[in-house]
Amino acid sequence: MFIQLILFLFPWKIRKFFLRILLNFDLDENVKIGYSIVLAKKVILKKNAKIGHFNLVKSIDILYLDENSKIGSRNWITGFSVTHVKVRKYSHFSHIDNRQCILSIGKNTSITSRHYFDCNGGIYIGDYCTIAGFETAFMTHSIDLKNNRQDTSPIRIGNYAFVGARCTILKGAILPDYSVLGACSLLNKQYNTPGLYAGNPAKYIKSLENYKYFEREYGFVK
Repeated sequence: MFIQLILFLFPWKIRKFFLRILLNFDLDENVKIGYSIVLAKKVILKKNAKIGHFNLVKSIDILYLDENSKIGSRNWITGFSVTHVKVRKYSHFSHIDNRQCILSIGKNTSITSRHYFDCNGGIYIGDYCTIAGFETAFMTHSIDLKNNRQDTSPIRIGNYAFVGARCTILKGAILPDYSVLGACSLLNKQYNTPGLYAGNPAKYIKSLENYKYFEREYGFVK
């Protein structure tokens, strides 16, 4: 963290150079990271990917942003890396094979502001998605009360999906391609039929055929 704080004193071109050299960030052309702290073991930003200001990324294994994707401001992205001291000390998630503490964001996808990402089981967001509004929580882990242990599983958001403000998405949940999760909804199941999902817990509401959002060739919505 100290190195990144010191680098805030320099223009982005200089910061980018030292993030590559000192911290081994994998940064393609025309990428940018604002005044954010990024403490992931592996950081990969593809062409034109951007991270805004005042985000905190800590204790995760991989942060991956594909081409033209964007993380806005004041998001909290966290977890326990597979090598984290607490994972070894307390044997958290020891029953999970090949666990990856990762946030993976597809092409032309946008995450807005003030969202929370618990990446312990892995969060995989597809291409042309929007995590809209604010204060949506992605929770990939919880206590398994029956077996009295920490448990985790991935969250998957399909291509061309839209997640409204203040949603809660729990471990193991899947939002299909070409789907919308309505604001303030709780997604706690795996679905595979495209459409509108809403409610607490979220249920399939209706089809969304012929919506232009699902035909976009560019991520940005005017």
